Amino acid sequence: MNPQHLLTFSVLARLKSITLTAKQLNIGQPAVSGQLKLLQTFVGEPLYERKGHQIELTTAGLGLLEYADKMDSCYTQAFEYVHSLQKVSTGMLRIGATMTIASYYLPKFLVELQTRHKGVQVFMKTLDTAETLRNLYSLDLGFIEGSLADFELSSNYQVIAWQKDEIVLILPENHTLATEYADYVPVQVFNQYQVIWREPGSGARQVVEQALLEAGIKANIKIEVTGVSAVKESVRAGLGIGFSSAMALKNESKGLVSRRIGTQQGLTWQLNIIAPRPALQSRATQAFLGLCVH
Repeated sequence: MNPQHLLTFSVLARLKSITLTAKQLNIGQPAVSGQLKLLQTFVGEPLYERKGHQIELTTAGLGLLEYADKMDSCYTQAFEYVHSLQKVSTGMLRIGATMTIASYYLPKFLVELQTRHKGVQVFMKTLDTAETLRNLYSLDLGFIEGSLADFELSSNYQVIAWQKDEIVLILPENHTLATEYADYVPVQVFNQYQVIWREPGSGARQVVEQALLEAGIKANIKIEVTGVSAVKESVRAGLGIGFSSAMALKNESKGLVSRRIGTQQGLTWQLNIIAPRPALQSRATQAFLGLCVH
């Protein structure tokens, strides 16, 4: 049974005229008659009969109409849903992002998305880089930190180099290092002072550990916390010195200062977007990518 024949039958039952049905569907009358004939042949008995200039359904036709109308209703709803998607006035956007990116980079873009496209639902998971890459199948976009050198990405995805960030040392404003170094501090301070370390999955921690390894310095980890907010509060409380994205200290003014690490150029890292290939992107995904990239 051809679904299109059922849809045509539903229109015929409503309009009670082959001529009007043909106009409604924007096809010729012979095409309408042909579809109805094929449907009746499949059913095996008449579905309607002519009474004057109108069509009246038979008992079998009335029984089939119940299902044809449901199908027509579902088709109409599907069409309206697709039409709304084309306007990016509805849909869902699932984002996975590291804590730093989720807290300090994405909020302004999400506000802009919801301002322009109020119907889009956004769900954001805070994951570390490794977790984001492992869960790409359940996400529309992933925002990660650092390199993908040890991860094999599916050909369905692309890596978009997004923003450069800097990892800085966080100090109490009255700390000796803040007084001694006005711009940047040598990496040797990491084994000379108590350091508040981020959790093992942190991209910032991996960048710092790599810098220490290249300098021949063994990291001595005694205090480990989760999240940049915990680092800042621990430093503020006097537990030690810490490090974070420079963006995390952009609006920080109470009791903390930052210094570049290692050299005048500082310690930089790359923030990337993992996105499906363009042909696989939803309109909500395309809209949000457009805001972030441009």
